[in-house]
Amino acid sequence: MKIIAVEDELLFANNLEIFIDRLGYNLVGMTDNSAEMLRFFITLKPDLAIIDINIKGAKNGIEVAKKISESENPIPVIFITSYKDKTYFENAKTANPYAYLIKPFDANVLEHTIELAFSRYAKTNHNENGEVWRNDILLRDSLFVKVGDTLQKISIKDIILIEVMGKNCTLHTSKNTFTVRMTLKEIAKSLPITEFIQVHRSYIVNANFIENINTKENTLKLLNKTIDISKNYKENLLKRINFLR
Repeated sequence: MKIIAVEDELLFANNLEIFIDRLGYNLVGMTDNSAEMLRFFITLKPDLAIIDINIKGAKNGIEVAKKISESENPIPVIFITSYKDKTYFENAKTANPYAYLIKPFDANVLEHTIELAFSRYAKTNHNENGEVWRNDILLRDSLFVKVGDTLQKISIKDIILIEVMGKNCTLHTSKNTFTVRMTLKEIAKSLPITEFIQVHRSYIVNANFIENINTKENTLKLLNKTIDISKNYKENLLKRINFLR
């Protein structure tokens, strides 16, 4: 996960950098002013912004957050501040942040706040039924999967195969596998239909990685694995795949 942050108090900035590193996230940009923070947002394509309300520059943290939320590709914003005054909180609410932290805080509080922010983001932007994914968070063209104490970012285009494993599903990439507490149907709703095809009640495949299809045996090969094709899904698969007779 790529995080950008703006904090103009050196002590808190150092602590924030240590906490983010300890949690296994990637702090790609840290600054003390509004102008550079907005440049970070545009150029670094982060997944999360942590913003102090009182910062250097022409804009305060609330104004920076509003710019981010009004952009074409908004991301979750977490506000941090030393002030407990209700006026600050009410002003911060106008920027629709996903979380609000009072300094000082520790790494555990930050971790829980980040997870809460992404859960709210997923609920607001990606789940029509209003349900929060228990273990995974979709973010534009990526999934965040909880691995231990960190949220691991997986590019959707790198997912080769998704298969049912008991009550869970396993996502296969060329390098790793990730187990998630979701049904295949729930995952399918969030995948681009132009690339992913369900071929069996237990399998969804990325069409870009299909090596061959055996129409007689009703199987296909990808990731050095032979996958069964159900009769219920075979016709749709062949219609979706471009081939020469």
